[in-house]
Amino acid sequence: MTDRPSAGSQSGKDLPKQTTLSGSESIARAVIDAGVRVAASYPGGPITQVVEKMIELAPVGDLYVEWSNCEKVAFEVALGCSIGGRRAVIAAKHVGINHILDPLMTVNLTGSGAGLVILAGDDPGSYGSQNEQDSRLLGAYAEIPILEPANPDQGYRMTRQAFRLSEDCRLPVMVRYVADFTADAAPVATEPRVPASQAAFNREVRWSALPALVVEDHAGLHQKLQRIAEVFDQPPYRDFNHSDHAGRRGIIAAGHMAARLRHYAPHADIRVLELGTLFPLPEQQVADFLTGVDSVHVLEEVEPFIENQVRALAQRRGLQVKIYGKTTGHVPWEGDIDLAKVGRMLIEELGQALDAAPAPARTYPSRQPFGDGCSYSPFFSALQQLIAEKQISKPIVVGETGCLVRLHNPPFEMLDVKYSMGSSIGLACGLWRSGVEDKILAVAGDSVFFHTAINGLLNAAHHQADIVVAIMDNETVALTGFQKRTGAGTTAMGETVRTIYPEKLAAAMGIDNVYTLDAFDEAAIKKTLHEVFTRRGLSFLVVRGRCPHIESKKCRATRVSNHQL
Repeated sequence: MTDRPSAGSQSGKDLPKQTTLSGSESIARAVIDAGVRVAASYPGGPITQVVEKMIELAPVGDLYVEWSNCEKVAFEVALGCSIGGRRAVIAAKHVGINHILDPLMTVNLTGSGAGLVILAGDDPGSYGSQNEQDSRLLGAYAEIPILEPANPDQGYRMTRQAFRLSEDCRLPVMVRYVADFTADAAPVATEPRVPASQAAFNREVRWSALPALVVEDHAGLHQKLQRIAEVFDQPPYRDFNHSDHAGRRGIIAAGHMAARLRHYAPHADIRVLELGTLFPLPEQQVADFLTGVDSVHVLEEVEPFIENQVRALAQRRGLQVKIYGKTTGHVPWEGDIDLAKVGRMLIEELGQALDAAPAPARTYPSRQPFGDGCSYSPFFSALQQLIAEKQISKPIVVGETGCLVRLHNPPFEMLDVKYSMGSSIGLACGLWRSGVEDKILAVAGDSVFFHTAINGLLNAAHHQADIVVAIMDNETVALTGFQKRTGAGTTAMGETVRTIYPEKLAAAMGIDNVYTLDAFDEAAIKKTLHEVFTRRGLSFLVVRGRCPHIESKKCRATRVSNHQL
């Protein structure tokens, strides 16, 4: 299986063949060199820097990159490109993978067209997310192949190979990586760039998902997975699974865990299998490894995904090997497994004296109040004054992911409820319907509004909810690095497009009480808040003020590194 030549032309200039790249750069470079036409994403660590690197490299190849309004749309854009005969990639952080499940659970049956790869960025330990869910479980649930690189060189080769695999099995392929991988740097040996293919739509019955074909397609999917498991036992995929040493005690290190394990150079009497093809499991390689050991510790983040597969394989094949991991309490189940935890496991579980000192435990980033000159502060200051002056009762404040997480901190400490992206308005509607006497304020950022909160507003308008909705429009996606948001008038590629205003959408929904406020006019904000909180009905406020840190792309309130976000 090799990159397929095409009739298209190779644009741009050549990039260095041998170079030192970070994990995020290695994946972006692989996308360029694989001749990908479309990359679509929604900002969120740890995928943000990967996509930004794609934007930087886009002129070198024939790549179009967009920040879509949400991950589901991003996946559909990429899928459409694949159906049109050209390679595509969708990048999403772990919680964003939830949004693509609807179309993904259909394309796994119909099959994709040109290479279609899902870059899933996970955040073990939840250093910049509302949970630490494991994307591998969703990939396996969708019954698609899953790969995870250990280092940047493997990240480059694996991502390129993922497009070939996708075309060979006509399935989307998930490449999962964790936050720390993006910051790693290592020499990467690149390969010649694949010329861009020509678009071609072939009318096929499978492009229309029909109930009559589901059972047959599902059976075909299971047959594909059986073949992929066999292929994973052969080159070039076999090369992603490296085994060394010959001891009777073993460690299986999945994906990036292999890099952390190598930091301590396990002793020669500890046999190690570095596993990069995670689903379906390369059964013969794993079985051969298990046959040579008496016990094995399985290192992975977050869920016991590989551990459960290994245990099932050992049982099916009657292998008498002791398997230790998360379910047995020998490997931490929750949180990330950083260098400190790996070192501790080698000492406590395997009795290894470490050549390198154990690394210090990783700490969580501190969340600061809103930064100097933040366009959010005057709004909440006005609200705080109204409450203190007893002009209004304290409302239930339902917030969102993004800069609004700082509302939980002094001096405001107003964040009462916060869940997933775009949930604030729906939650506010439910609180109102529960019969609580408090007034309810749903607050969302502009990017979140276009992501999924707009659906909640439509529902609130239709059901005439008695709530106040405020959209904090700072013209950017600030917390993830000041990306261009939907509706802001400029695309990720720098194209000037029409500006989309939330208040016009609200008016089109038939909402009568619509206000546009200057974020820095505290007096006008205070007057409007008093008005909307002392009357009944749905009110919609757009509080518009440009984030003062857009140009510098550095908010002093965000004391978190990119790979942590």
